[in-house]
Amino acid sequence: MSTRPAIPAALPDNPAAPKQKVYTYRAGGSLYRMTTTTKSGAGVSRYLRLYRVLSQALADGQFPPGEPLLSEPQLMQRYDISRSTVRRALAQLETEGRIERKRGSGTFARQQKRQAAASRDFSRILDDTAAARPAAATSRTIATRRLAAPSFLRDEQPGLGETVLLIRRIRYIGREPIVLESAYLPEEIGGGLTRRQFGTDSGGILKVLAAHGHESASMEREFAALEADPLAAESLDLAIGEPVFNVRTLARDRRQRILAYVDCLYRPDRYEAHAAIEISDAWRRRGRRERQN
Repeated sequence: MSTRPAIPAALPDNPAAPKQKVYTYRAGGSLYRMTTTTKSGAGVSRYLRLYRVLSQALADGQFPPGEPLLSEPQLMQRYDISRSTVRRALAQLETEGRIERKRGSGTFARQQKRQAAASRDFSRILDDTAAARPAAATSRTIATRRLAAPSFLRDEQPGLGETVLLIRRIRYIGREPIVLESAYLPEEIGGGLTRRQFGTDSGGILKVLAAHGHESASMEREFAALEADPLAAESLDLAIGEPVFNVRTLARDRRQRILAYVDCLYRPDRYEAHAAIEISDAWRRRGRRERQN
């Protein structure tokens, strides 16, 4: 008697409340403070969540080659979603060659391709604190202009001022686009900078600012999963609606002036974020005191 492979009974669509953590770390002889805010599941559409559930089930071998997946009506009922949502998720898997859809018969798993096991370390290339960069790292500036601060920035970060300099670049490893980077600089910071100055450095915006005397002393950082809009899709060689890894950074100097608001969209198949956190003796002592109390 065959049983249907187990897949989650509900989509992971209940974002947890934002969680904020503050880290301090040393880089280049300086002590930095970084605040991170995590919003689990924010900004990801239902079709992408269904796509990920089915994609993981296929990757785990829950559906062997030739095994039928749940039918469209079954997926609609199980996850309380529309037929168009189901079909959009299945179409993405079919485009990737991971399933076969037979009219009148159903949807069937295909032989899954193995991903290359070779690991590529991009940390020295994409890290703004790195002192040197391999020649493989390049960037292309696609927009530089002064404009009125967008409403979302005026509301959330009034310290940026009424006018900002927008710098938008695509950063590459070899010929592969890795990240679409959009930076908004206050007029007092960006006023003396030119497009050429940003176009000659393959590093991140914050590294370029540091080279011109504007060093970051603290950073607040948010992470999210989003869908690629038309600009991101064209810049990163993706289809519209494919997932991208979003990192938003607010950098301040030692006087707590805003240096830049940087919005980065990474290709998740070409980028991984790693963090090494050293816990100081003071934090250990504090933890022991809390446990004792």
